[in-house]
Amino acid sequence: MSIRLAEANRAIQAALAKAHNLAVNISVTVCDADGRLVAFQRMDGTLAEAHRASYGKALVSATSGRPSGDESIEFSEDFKDFRTATVIGEAAPVIRRPGGLPIIRAGQVEGALGVAGASDEQDVECALAGIDVFTSSGTP
Repeated sequence: MSIRLAEANRAIQAALAKAHNLAVNISVTVCDADGRLVAFQRMDGTLAEAHRASYGKALVSATSGRPSGDESIEFSEDFKDFRTATVIGEAAPVIRRPGGLPIIRAGQVEGALGVAGASDEQDVECALAGIDVFTSSGTP
């Protein structure tokens, strides 16, 4: 199964709702297993660079199958070429900080959701709210 736009948007809305409850501003990115952008939103008042950070966290999680803050992640030489992919017209960064979580269904990594803009802990809280859409909904 692949990530559908409708479910990616629901996940983003869940993450944004959590951010609103925490009174923080964030950017949220959902990408597929190959790191390609599926959906993105940035709240008003979020730092401009947060869009790149949310994508970078999602990219790390999608390609590793682990949370972006996992310090044990090691990348192959091939990943160096992959991370130069573009998002929103800019080179995609590799962000190894908390806030990116893989989307895993039926034992397969289908992509990831990345959050940036608040503290590490708040980014993770918002990401967990978004990931819950994928784990609780089954099929869209």
